[in-house]
Amino acid sequence: MVDYDLSENALVSLVTLALEGQTGVRLAQPSSRSVGEVLSGRRTRPVRLEREGDHLSLDLSVCVDYGKGVQEVCKEVQKGVAEALSAMTGLKVKAVNITVVAVEYKEPNAA
Repeated sequence: MVDYDLSENALVSLVTLALEGQTGVRLAQPSSRSVGEVLSGRRTRPVRLEREGDHLSLDLSVCVDYGKGVQEVCKEVQKGVAEALSAMTGLKVKAVNITVVAVEYKEPNAA
């Protein structure tokens, strides 16, 4: 048997790919740094991971399209991300916590 480890960047990439299949939602883009972030040296990220052995907990900051049911979209994201990560990594996903940071209106013909 071969031992392997997945970096945090690899796990974040898997989360990003899992979200690409979801409609009406996307990861929030990091905003400009606040004074608190500068002083503490921390930067808020749209994906935060916590690993304990083979268990994984996620905190996601997302934007939802205007007109979509926020609860339904978040439930779909929780289920889709948890299933994708479990299938691709073999890790047990304990929680996918979602914070909706914005509801965005998209022009019908916008790119």
